[in-house]
Amino acid sequence: MDLVISSPENSTFKALKKTAVAAVLKKKSRTIVAGEKLVSDAVRECPEQCLRLVISAGFDKASELVHSFAQRKALVVLKKTLFNELDIFGTGFALLEFAVPQIPPWDGNISGCTLAVPFQDPINVGSVIRSAVAFGVSSIILLREAAHPFHPKSIRASAGAVFTARFFKGPALPELVPSLSQPAPPVVGLDMRGQPLQDFIFPASFLLVPGSEGQGLPHNLHCKRIAIPMTPRVESLNAATATAIALFYWSMSLKKNNLSL
Repeated sequence: MDLVISSPENSTFKALKKTAVAAVLKKKSRTIVAGEKLVSDAVRECPEQCLRLVISAGFDKASELVHSFAQRKALVVLKKTLFNELDIFGTGFALLEFAVPQIPPWDGNISGCTLAVPFQDPINVGSVIRSAVAFGVSSIILLREAAHPFHPKSIRASAGAVFTARFFKGPALPELVPSLSQPAPPVVGLDMRGQPLQDFIFPASFLLVPGSEGQGLPHNLHCKRIAIPMTPRVESLNAATATAIALFYWSMSLKKNNLSL
């Protein structure tokens, strides 16, 4: 019989709660994965990083998932009220304590479409990772401004794409172009004042740079700028949405030219 943790002063619970509600993840080594699909994705794609499974006292302990963690003494059972404090998305499913993988530094090289991500909102980061994986982006460069891709909100918004994406740690957005390998590859930026997207011919390999939320691209960022045409009734698109549209156009251009992702 597994011991049920019932006290909010329990050290295991306090540590898990700190991980679950962390607003900033960049200096943390652990995160919480929530939701049946996401937990299953993490266990399948990154089993070595799955540390502990957290369930409520009333959860089905006969399930294969619970049994596998119980066998290696990595199961935490919480009183329902305590579990609810950790289940910030209200999934009602088991939670997974997950070791955040080390993200290597970027060497400035690109291949195919390499995406630079400056977004500060973890939901936007997760959403754009989902689109990047869906449309075949080769690598995702997380700029210094970006929220962590393994923030619980990012994981959820990515629908599990974070577990298969290829990440690198990049410089700050204003330092991006100077950090590129030489000769510098093409840099394509999303800018409302740029060339209409439907008229643009994507290079074989390039770095795609969306602007940060609200601020857009730095004026001095040297790049070819493209824009998504839209009605004047809306000032701008959500940054992650705009990036997804650009990635879709790029992936369609490959198919038109019989090139593979």
